[in-house]
Amino acid sequence: MKSIQTKFIVLILGCVLSSSFVIGGAGILSSKKVADEDSARIMNLQCENNAEDINGLLSLIEQSVNTLAVYASEELTDVERLKTDPAYVSEYTKNIRSVAVNAANNTEGALAVYVRYNPEFTEPTSGLFWSRTALDNTFQQLTPTDFSRYSPDDVEHVGWYYIPVKSGKATWLEPYENKNINVEMISYVVPLYADNTTIGVVGMDIDFNVIKEIIASTKVYQSGYAFLTDEDANIMYHKELEKGTAMSGLETTLQPVAEELKNGGGINHLFPYSWRSEKKEMTFATLINGMRLAITAPASEINATKNTLILQMSIASVVIALLAVLLTIYMTRRLIKPLRELNTAAQKIAGGDLSVSLSYQTKDEVGTLADSFQQTVNHLRKYIDYINGLAYRDGLTGVKNKTAYQEAVALLEEKSRTGKPEFAMVVLDINNLKTVNDTYGHDFGDMVIIEACKVICKVFKRSPVYRTGGDEFVVILENGDYDHYEELLDRFQMALDEFNEYARHDGKLSIARGIAVYDEYIDLSVDNVFKRADEAMYQNKMMMKRMQKEEAKAGLESAQESGAPDPY
Repeated sequence: MKSIQTKFIVLILGCVLSSSFVIGGAGILSSKKVADEDSARIMNLQCENNAEDINGLLSLIEQSVNTLAVYASEELTDVERLKTDPAYVSEYTKNIRSVAVNAANNTEGALAVYVRYNPEFTEPTSGLFWSRTALDNTFQQLTPTDFSRYSPDDVEHVGWYYIPVKSGKATWLEPYENKNINVEMISYVVPLYADNTTIGVVGMDIDFNVIKEIIASTKVYQSGYAFLTDEDANIMYHKELEKGTAMSGLETTLQPVAEELKNGGGINHLFPYSWRSEKKEMTFATLINGMRLAITAPASEINATKNTLILQMSIASVVIALLAVLLTIYMTRRLIKPLRELNTAAQKIAGGDLSVSLSYQTKDEVGTLADSFQQTVNHLRKYIDYINGLAYRDGLTGVKNKTAYQEAVALLEEKSRTGKPEFAMVVLDINNLKTVNDTYGHDFGDMVIIEACKVICKVFKRSPVYRTGGDEFVVILENGDYDHYEELLDRFQMALDEFNEYARHDGKLSIARGIAVYDEYIDLSVDNVFKRADEAMYQNKMMMKRMQKEEAKAGLESAQESGAPDPY
C-alpha cells in the first residue's frame, strides 16, 4: 500500500508536469502567433514607409506641375487671341517661361519642363520646352516637338500630349528611355482648359533613377529587396528581371500574386509564392501614380525569429519539466504557490496578454525557471513595443502624431501623481488654412502645413513636436527649453517673420500660438495645461484677426485720403 507521502508526491508531480507542458505549449503557440504578426508588421511598415517616401516625391512633382498649370491658366486672359494672334501667343509664352523654368529647377529629378498649345489653332511648334541636355547641367531652351510631323495616334512621339488631353485629367506616363541623354524618365502631364476649350498641356519629365535609387536602397532582413510594377503587374524596375516582364508569366505560384497586384489591394497581408525553388513572401502598396511598390524576402528569413522563439520555448519547456520532477520530490510544499502562478501566467499568454509579472523569487531552480520565463516575456513585449513605436509618426510632416502625444500626456500624468514635474505646453494653430484649401486646393494646403511644421521644428528643435490635428501642433517644453520658453517664443516670431519676408504672397504663414506652464496648485491634470494653452492660442488668434482688420481698414482710409479709387 502506498503511503500518503508517495501519493502526495505523485499527485504534485502530475500537476507540476501538466502545468509545465501547458506553460510550454501556450508559450510556443503565443510566440508563434506574435512572431507571425510581427513579421507581417515589419514587412508592411517597411513597404508603407518606402511608399510614403516615393509618394512624397511624386506629390511634390505633382504640386510643381499643378501650380504651374494654375499659373498658366491665370495668365491666359484671352482664349480667342491665343487662337488667332501669334504675337499674343509669343507674349503669353514669355510671361510663363520664368515660372516654368523655376518650377523645374526646384523639383527634385526634373529633366525637362514644357507648356504646349493645342496644334489645332496654334503653330505646330508653339509653346515652350526647356530641358537638360546632359545630367547635372542647367536647363536650356529647345525647339518643341513639331506636331505636324506625327499622327495623334503616334503614342511614342506625341502620346505625352494626346493621352492626357483625351482622358481629360492629369496623367502619369509610364517610364521610357530618353535616347538623347541616355536617361530613363517618367512624365507627369496636366491638360489645360479655358472656356470649354482644350488650350494645351503642362508637363514635366523626371529622372526615373531618383525613384529607382529609393527602391534599390531598400533592404529587408538579410536578402529581402523591393521592386516596382505597373498596374498590370508588369515589371517596371527589378534588380534581376527586365523591364516589361509580366509576373504572371514567370512561375505558376506568382499568378495569384500578380492578380493581387492588378487589383491594387492595400498593405494588409503577406502573399506567399515560390521563386526559383525558394519560398518567399511579399507585400505591396499602390503608389499615387498607379504603380505598385512590392517588398519581398525569403520565408526562411522572415520566420527565423519565430523558429528561434519556438525552439527556445520548446527547450525551456523540457527544462521546466525536468526541473519540476526533481524539485517536486524534495520541495512539494514550496511548489504549490509558484505552480499556480506559472499556470495563471500561461493562461494569460495563451489569451494574448503579455503583461505578465511573476512575483515568486528564490535562488533555487524554480526561481530560475520563473525568472527565465519572465525574461522571455519581457523580451517579447519589448520587441512588440519597438515595432509599435515605428507607427508613431505623422505621415505628412514626419513629426510625432496624436497617438504619440497621448502617450506623452500619460507619462506626464504619472509624473504629476508621483512628483512635481516642470513643463510647459505650446499650442500652435495655422490661421486661414481652410481659406487656403478652398482657394488653392488641399495639395497647396498640405504644403502650408509642411512649411509651418519646418518653422516650428526649427525653433523647438530640442523639444518634441506633435501634430494633433489638421492644422494644430503641440510642443511640450521641459528642462532647458522650459527654462527659456519666453526666449523660444521670441525666436519663433522672428523665424516666422523671416520666412514671410522671402515667401510669396500666397505662401506667407500666419500661426497663432499660446503657452501654459504647469502649476500643481491650479492644474488638476495635464489636460488642464493644454486647455489653458489652447485658450491662450485662441486669444492670440482673435488678436491677430483684429490686427488684420485694423490694418486693412487703415490701408483703405489711407487710399481714400490720397485720392485713390475705392477698391469696392
